[in-house]
Amino acid sequence: MVSPKVKSGLFMGFGATMVVIGAVMVVYWPPIFMSQLQRMMILSEDSMSFSIWRETPIPMFLECFLFNITNVDDILAGKNVTLQVAEMGPYVFRETHLKTNLSWNDNSTITFFNERWWHFVPEMSNGSLSDNITTINPVIATVAYTLRHRNALLNMFVDGFLRLYHRNLFLTANASAWLFDGIDDPVIDIAEQFPNLPINIPFDKFGWFYTRNGSIDYDGAFNMHTGASDFSQLGNIMEWRYSNRTAFRGECGKVQGSTGELWAPELGQPEVYIFASDICTYMILSKDKEVRVQGIDGVQYAANDSVFDNGYRYPHMACYCDEVRDGNCLPPGALNVSECRYGAPAFVSLPHFLNADPYYPSKIEGLNPTSEHNFRLSLEMFTGMPLAVAAQLQVNMLVRHVGGIALNNVLPDPDTLVPMFWFRQELQTTPEYAAQARLALRLRYWVPYGLIALTVIGVILLVPGIIILFKRILKSSETRPILSESSSEESTNAAQ
Repeated sequence: MVSPKVKSGLFMGFGATMVVIGAVMVVYWPPIFMSQLQRMMILSEDSMSFSIWRETPIPMFLECFLFNITNVDDILAGKNVTLQVAEMGPYVFRETHLKTNLSWNDNSTITFFNERWWHFVPEMSNGSLSDNITTINPVIATVAYTLRHRNALLNMFVDGFLRLYHRNLFLTANASAWLFDGIDDPVIDIAEQFPNLPINIPFDKFGWFYTRNGSIDYDGAFNMHTGASDFSQLGNIMEWRYSNRTAFRGECGKVQGSTGELWAPELGQPEVYIFASDICTYMILSKDKEVRVQGIDGVQYAANDSVFDNGYRYPHMACYCDEVRDGNCLPPGALNVSECRYGAPAFVSLPHFLNADPYYPSKIEGLNPTSEHNFRLSLEMFTGMPLAVAAQLQVNMLVRHVGGIALNNVLPDPDTLVPMFWFRQELQTTPEYAAQARLALRLRYWVPYGLIALTVIGVILLVPGIIILFKRILKSSETRPILSESSSEESTNAAQ
């Protein structure tokens, strides 16, 4: 039978060990968890995040919606009518990304190129790539916009030249040509023979995604922080096309933000920055609402009316308005990206001019902006894991009446931003990756509870151990004689 002394020792030994381990680990578990998380997420050739970042394993789809102008005849007849459009699509493409030409740098950054492929998915599409779409001819609109400050006599000569090859401002082609295959235009062929012209079109065809399928260098070189020296900078773009600035002036020209694939853990920041090479600048998405995706709680960030503002509502964004170049800048809600689109009068907005100034949709019939058209990003806060993305933008062409170029000046309004197409790049985390994230989150949340439970059990074991010890002490005090026999005999002998 185990003696009380041994029982007390066992209870107190195990109890004290559990209390110490539990209490110490409760304090140190959060930094231990963050340390392990950083080890997995900091980009290196042997980190868990590397393979996921280099070739996105989550299915991605690009949905393209083209706008077809339905009242061309009335416009050409000179009737004072509002431009009418009908949305066609979506034409859906499976999208794959691969980071290539990787260069690891000494300053905790990596330089890479983005190779992207798109494959048409007819079963997910509404329509065929052979569908014909009629809209304005971007080449004519670009020539007119480029010559808007030239004298009328030169412009009349250019107008006559354009009429040799084009009957009017409008162009009809199938969806495939508008998107990836490209459209032949003799004006482009002729412009290639005269390199000193003010128009610089580095392509032999026109198409919204022409030459992009499989191209390594179309998006340009990116220089991104790996998070090694500063984990909070993980995924942030430091340079694009070997520069830390774009065509925009001031703060608007800074290269900053994530491309959307890698994020350091976000702890409820009011806004996040996304760098979008297609528009040569960054977008600021504001905290919108809490969401739940695949059983994981996260926060959704979304565009608001500050996106594509140019100083009208938010003075600090006036750097997106270049009055020297543009004269009176257009109202907010559409970003002039002509400087990074070879001088073409391209403007980017949210689909259907969502959140834009009423000036734009007032000139167009057939638009129906809804909250579903908004640019959205959902993140899990403690791991920085993207849960869902709906990257949505609309490309518009400005048709501005220019003196002397009558071929271009047929729309009722002298300044019309014509919606050409909009796209949605959409992805959502898969059950497989959601399960991994849930496991990491369980470790973060449940381990401290387990350690607290361990501490409580240790305290519970300590209590009986202490009680047994006190009982032994009290019992030994009660049974021990005040004077022992040896002490009495010694006292008697001493007296004699």
